Formats: sequence, structure tokens, C-alpha cells
Amino acid sequence: MSKDELIILGYKISNGQGSEHELNDWYDLFNKNVPYPAGANLFFYPENYDARRDNIAGYNPSVEDVVEKCLSYKPIAL
Repeated sequence: MSKDELIILGYKISNGQGSEHELNDWYDLFNKNVPYPAGANLFFYPENYDARRDNIAGYNPSVEDVVEKCLSYKPIAL
């Protein structure tokens, strides 16, 4: 998928525009097309989020920022 297609898909995911089934499919499609592991989670939770210690009340990234972060991810080579 192109960056623009990922942005459009990201808006659908973050706005919850579809049915539960559609959202699950879009979530999977997004994750399959970015190198960041489970990148779609970044629409809702910050990186390394821990519910016991982190407050996400102020977490509101733009779709473009999430897509950019997901596309720029470089896995660590072992």
C-alpha cells in the first residue's frame, strides 16, 4: 500500500467508521502493510504503553504521524 492509502485507512480506523468486522479487517490490513509490529495500536495507545502506570488522556497523534512512525520503523537485526 502507498503512504496515501495507509493514511486513508488510518482515518477509517481512528474514526471507527465501519462495522466491527470492517474495523478488524482494516486493522489487519494496516498491520500487514507496515513494518512496525502491530502498528495500528499506535492510533489508540502510545508506544510502550502500560495501563498501570501511563495516563493516555493527552495522547492524540495525527494519522499522518502514526503512519510516518510505522513506515520509518527499522527492526533490530539479530
